[in-house]
Amino acid sequence: MLAKVGRKLGISLVGEEISQREILAILFPVIIDQFFLISFNFINTAMISSSGSAAISAVNMVGSINIFLVQIFVAIGLGGTVLISRAYGRGDTQGLGALSASVIHGTLFIGTILMLLFLIIHPVVLNLLFGKADALVMSHAKGYFVGILLSYPAHAVIEGINGSLRGLGFTRNSLKNSLFMNSVYLVSNLVFVLIFDLGIIGLIVSLLISRFLGVIFASYSMYQHRQNFRLRKKDLTQLDFPTISFILRTSLPFAAESLFFNGGKIIMQMMIVSFGTAHIAANAIAGSWIQLSEIIPSALATSLVPIVGQSVGRRNLNDVRSLTKSFIRLGIVAIIAVDILLLPLFPWAMKLFNPEPEMIPIIFKIYMVAFVMHGVAWCYSFVLPSALRAVGDGKFTTTVSLFSMWIFRIGAGYLIGVYLGYGLLGIFVVMTIEWGIRGAIFYRRFLSNKWMKNLD
Repeated sequence: MLAKVGRKLGISLVGEEISQREILAILFPVIIDQFFLISFNFINTAMISSSGSAAISAVNMVGSINIFLVQIFVAIGLGGTVLISRAYGRGDTQGLGALSASVIHGTLFIGTILMLLFLIIHPVVLNLLFGKADALVMSHAKGYFVGILLSYPAHAVIEGINGSLRGLGFTRNSLKNSLFMNSVYLVSNLVFVLIFDLGIIGLIVSLLISRFLGVIFASYSMYQHRQNFRLRKKDLTQLDFPTISFILRTSLPFAAESLFFNGGKIIMQMMIVSFGTAHIAANAIAGSWIQLSEIIPSALATSLVPIVGQSVGRRNLNDVRSLTKSFIRLGIVAIIAVDILLLPLFPWAMKLFNPEPEMIPIIFKIYMVAFVMHGVAWCYSFVLPSALRAVGDGKFTTTVSLFSMWIFRIGAGYLIGVYLGYGLLGIFVVMTIEWGIRGAIFYRRFLSNKWMKNLD
């Protein structure tokens, strides 16, 4: 029945050289991974809401900076996924050990540098970005930022290992790594935030415990697949600087696009801070609720990278085209279906988050804007560029993201939200319109076949 409906919608999860079983083996673990990742973020926001709007605001402010920084070593893991999947697709297995070890070394190096740098400059960064925030919010934010920074080396290694595992299609193992880490984080939050009522300190302790236990668990996962990667002890103990440098250069477009995108989000956060603590908290709550419907399409975007990468390695462009289109259509169906299911649950969510009463109508309007634009634009803006990056067109996606973010989202967001006084809702409307603009450009690029020049 589902297969028949899928065919009517133009969705076919099977290629000429990759079976449906292989695709689902990659996809399902990533969906579950995304479910727990976003669900735990949802629960995390709900838990800290018991500590008041100042705590929610601090976590949200630092969270925007954290996403900006974490995406740097996440991008290295993603770049490693592309390189490993291509090597595997063309049958070059001898160099996989050195390649995967260099991915891990690269993420660890970047994660450690970021930790040391921002431990020194974090007060300046927070005051520069969010100096208009209340004193209590800023105090919470500084402590929370230090705790997050201390977790970066361990988090970076986990991303490097997961990126390597996904490159060979071992998404089930990367799922287990994420499940273990997030389960430890959730249980620790229950203990330290809800039972012991430690607030921000409880979040920090939970984060550090989950990350350092997670790196041990992930390392064991990599050890289990050492034969598949041709991984030798010397690959891990000796630094291969040329390979690390190559991986970092390859990952640059992924990192640059994430930096441009999340840097723009930080500037939007700066605009929202000027509206007051209640609006900062409302933005955090709305974002946590809206992300629930993005679980499946986010998983599709992540899964598309190794699938397209392996197809490129085999030089099978028919699979690249057909599977990319199918993933976009499946993402649209999924995001609309989940939005419909979430709509009647909105009142329950507001009781869980307990925002300021005057903020509830604004949060609902934001959700309705997302409800409409999710189906229209989200998958073209976020799923499609994964395929373009996997075929080596990362420079184009980065350039488009740079201009669309800073001209439309930031420029128009300030004009509508701040200058014309439409506030948080106005900023969010502009943001969703920018989804559509970026998605239309990516779709035109994909249809033009200009991305094929990267395969020569």
